[in-house]
Amino acid sequence: MRRILMICTVAGMLASATACGGGGPKDDAKGESASPSEKAGSGGTAKKSGGSKSKPAGGAHKVVLEVLGSGELPGIFYNAKSNGSATNVKLPWKKTDQVPSGRLLAVLASAPSQQKVTCSITVDGSVVVKKTGEVAQCRYTLKK
Repeated sequence: MRRILMICTVAGMLASATACGGGGPKDDAKGESASPSEKAGSGGTAKKSGGSKSKPAGGAHKVVLEVLGSGELPGIFYNAKSNGSATNVKLPWKKTDQVPSGRLLAVLASAPSQQKVTCSITVDGSVVVKKTGEVAQCRYTLKK
């Protein structure tokens, strides 16, 4: 049942992302280690973080998608500048991109055997969504 839910969620997420201008080539990004302060904290509420709040030139936003936890996941699905997935991912995982306004950002990760993972989306230095669970799905639409 959980796999069916995950497949339906991914299908809906990718359909939404494509409608928002996604559908480009897949990027496979394996993890850059998160700092200890980025690893701390959990829960399903949006949190602000310190860090640079400077906005990149040209109307694009600096976006960081992250999945925190331990061990390895079979796959992570994401949408930033384009749709993509990463397979056989060692945690923590991070993808950084310059994304234009109006885009749907998303990251989806499912942990094996009742473990929990945390996904987060950071825009221009501020965490805009962070969720933890056996299936962690974060979504956020960049303001125009």
